[in-house]
Amino acid sequence: MSFEQAEGTIFGIAGDNGAGKSTLLKILASVLSRDKGEVVFRGISLDDLARWRPMIGYVPQELALDDRFSVRETLAFWAAARGFSREGRLRFLEIAVTDPLISGFLGKPIRECSSGMARRVSLIIGLLGDPLLLLLDEPFAGTDQDSRELILDRLALLRSRGRTILISGHEQELLGQLCDRVLLLRDGEVAMAEADPA
Repeated sequence: MSFEQAEGTIFGIAGDNGAGKSTLLKILASVLSRDKGEVVFRGISLDDLARWRPMIGYVPQELALDDRFSVRETLAFWAAARGFSREGRLRFLEIAVTDPLISGFLGKPIRECSSGMARRVSLIIGLLGDPLLLLLDEPFAGTDQDSRELILDRLALLRSRGRTILISGHEQELLGQLCDRVLLLRDGEVAMAEADPA
């Protein structure tokens, strides 16, 4: 498999279940090892994990949220796990209070959050540290219209700020509207690449 993506763009990875979308993103997130090939972003190789991982934000399809915590506690936990100082965590939570993605339910327990709310929380976690490359695996799965629109707005804002985004999904029409390019996978191979689908 071979593809290139320009910085400051949204790149879609489409395909049916089992096509290899999640595997590709896990490799790019350094969760899985690749068998061969080379991955480079901003001149940094995936093999140089100490420099690669700080550039990456990864939101897997399987949400890793502990339902014993509130949304606020979840954000504080992940900020600490990412190495934020106490002051940094407090500042992050202050910003979260005004963030339209999550401001309306910071005190809600994770177990009471809708699927769309949980996706929004996971996106905020993926954005910790302001990554240059954001990897999103099926970020619209189970979302209602409100959550979908909020996520779309945030992705457009990130692109306008020069962030690079790879997003997987099976809704090719949605990816075509959102993305600068769409790559279609079939059985782990590139079946088709569409440039400027919008």
